[in-house]
Amino acid sequence: MKFSAEALIINRPDLVPSGQKFTAWGITLFFWGALLYLWQPLLSIIAWGLNIHLFYNHMILLGGYRTFLSLLATYLEIIAMLGGGLIFWARTNQWRFRGKDRRQGRGDTDVARMREEFGVSAEAFEQALQSAIVTVNFSANGEINKIECRQ
Repeated sequence: MKFSAEALIINRPDLVPSGQKFTAWGITLFFWGALLYLWQPLLSIIAWGLNIHLFYNHMILLGGYRTFLSLLATYLEIIAMLGGGLIFWARTNQWRFRGKDRRQGRGDTDVARMREEFGVSAEAFEQALQSAIVTVNFSANGEINKIECRQ
């Protein structure tokens, strides 16, 4: 079987099951939220720094830098744990799936089998393939009643 770059799942998001898509979106959203939350103290410091006198009073004279340093240590620990968790997860998946290419398409449709399954003649099927607009009417049992082809 020949593989190409177009056949890889990263280039074919339609091959990814919807459960995996929602899980990936959820994890991404969580980590973006965590990242923005972790930037909050730095943004506060910058905003405070724009008013030098207030910054000097609170951070130097009143000893606010001590609290900042203790919070900074906590934030660095959280960043290290999240980063370590992501690296551990990536390395685990790299080890688990090393040498295994599980990303494959669903395969081509067998045209003859599909025609037989739906009870469509070869001429009607070929005409439907060549048409720009195809309307298929089904019966209550799921059988094809009529195929209308328009250019």
